[in-house]
Amino acid sequence: MRLWGVTPWRSRRSRIATSTGRICAWASRTAALASTSLLLAWMSAAVCAEAPGLKGPDPAGAAAAPEAAPPKAAPQPVPSWTAHRLASRLKHNQDTLIVATSRPGTPYLAMAGDLTSAVGTDGALRFLPIAAEGGLANLQELLLLRGVDLAIVPANVLAHAKAANALGGGLPQRLAYLAPLYGEEVHVVVGPDIASAADLRGRKVAIPPGDGTVRFTAKDIFQRLGVTFEEVQMEPADALREVRSGTVAAALLVAGKPVPLVSALPKDGRLRLLSLSFPKPPGEGEGYAPAVLLPDDYPALVPPGAIVETVAVPAVLMANKETDEVTRRIARHAPAVLDAIARLAVSQRHPKWKDVNLGAVLPGWSRVPAADAWLARVSAQRRQALQGQFDEFLRAEKRVSLSELSDPEKKKLFDEFQAWARKSVTSERAVK
Repeated sequence: MRLWGVTPWRSRRSRIATSTGRICAWASRTAALASTSLLLAWMSAAVCAEAPGLKGPDPAGAAAAPEAAPPKAAPQPVPSWTAHRLASRLKHNQDTLIVATSRPGTPYLAMAGDLTSAVGTDGALRFLPIAAEGGLANLQELLLLRGVDLAIVPANVLAHAKAANALGGGLPQRLAYLAPLYGEEVHVVVGPDIASAADLRGRKVAIPPGDGTVRFTAKDIFQRLGVTFEEVQMEPADALREVRSGTVAAALLVAGKPVPLVSALPKDGRLRLLSLSFPKPPGEGEGYAPAVLLPDDYPALVPPGAIVETVAVPAVLMANKETDEVTRRIARHAPAVLDAIARLAVSQRHPKWKDVNLGAVLPGWSRVPAADAWLARVSAQRRQALQGQFDEFLRAEKRVSLSELSDPEKKKLFDEFQAWARKSVTSERAVK
């Protein structure tokens, strides 16, 4: 007799088949399977309910009806403090013009500092300079760096970038000028052994470090002169000492005259300013203007009666017009910037501000429309003021009307009027 646990399967199955317990055994198993199926169906439905993207099985095999979109939540009101903060941030950005200049200690950053002071602190406009590399890098910052509205760019770099189709080309369509600023003269300080630029061939020429404007100008000028040189970067004061000692042949600076560091040099005959004689002088369309250095500018370096010929590199305040937001911001604040430049002409800042001609035209480039409107308004005001002065002059001199005068008489009368106006201004200043 064998136990159930060791009875062969075939014999076990036959025994179950012959007993009345077969139906009960299969019924129990069927009930268990049915319970399991129901449990799985319930779990599937629960998962589908929690994850609307999942679909449960369709027992009927029919296409499932599209599920209704969940109701959208009602928009929550913005807290008052958040709305105030957003409005303040918007106004702060709208009233700020970010301008790319140059590194500390270089002229363009000093220009921007003067403009910042002239704009004032009344909150209507904030002029925010940022330090850049100068030269072509300032154009890159203006076109590519987020948030930059304006850049002070040398005119020779503008001419080169336009001719070379730099930075993607089409620059006159992507940029406009807000205002011409003053020009900066090229100063080449040499020792007594340098008679002309040709004597600098293969010699060391020091330029200020980190100033892309001076670096570009030095390479461009000496290339025009047909002179190759060895560039060394050195602080201007150190460069002048090295020129005096003979270690360096020349020190090149690009700055508005008079440069205090150069003016302070002693009159000992060991240093002088070199004249630059170009085979073909660069023109205005190439970003240069003729210039001279006089004994009044540098008494210790320029002998009485002598003239040092050189060139000046005008600086230009350029604007980005590729984005509507920047264009609107510049149009809004252009009058304030131009008013500030006009005030600098009569300020105690750098004397070169007196040379600025805001009406000057930059060949090949368009002016910001808001600047054109400002110029038209100021010109009309000046004409009106001049007409009033002229009428006063006629009354003071008891002259006849212009319609009764010939052209030569009109010219003579106008010359007399100008002399009278200058005398009146001089008398008014003396009273003040």
